Amino acid sequence: MKKGVDSRGLSPVVASVLMILLVLVLSALIFLWARGFISEQVEKFGKPIEQLCGSVNFEAHKVDGGLEVINRGDIDIRYLDIKMFKGGDSEIEKFDFQIDAGESVHKNVVLTMSGNVLPDEIIVYPALIGSVKGGSSNKAFTCMEAGRTL
Repeated sequence: MKKGVDSRGLSPVVASVLMILLVLVLSALIFLWARGFISEQVEKFGKPIEQLCGSVNFEAHKVDGGLEVINRGDIDIRYLDIKMFKGGDSEIEKFDFQIDAGESVHKNVVLTMSGNVLPDEIIVYPALIGSVKGGSSNKAFTCMEAGRTL
């Protein structure tokens, strides 16, 4: 028998518990990291809201210092995102325009960029409200492919 050298290692039970804890911590970290890549799915009328963007039918016109929007479709528009361009700069403004299906709304809005600069080009994007799948909250979705240039 040798004296002075203790050759005992970790017990198999302690090693197993440490391995299980390591796997749980790593899986939790991977889940939280991957969760940022998966967005919530927003639905309207039981369909993904992205599919309804093709059904949005509206017109927008600059009229008398304001904006007139006519909703010719059968989907309510909750608000408008208006993107303004001047040279290489652009700004997006959110305007509260609730336009129900088949209605028209005229509001006085100032369509200028920071510093009262008049934009060269204006694009109006409709935003729809849908419910979050598997949840009880509502979320807005801007239909970027349904934009209209003024």
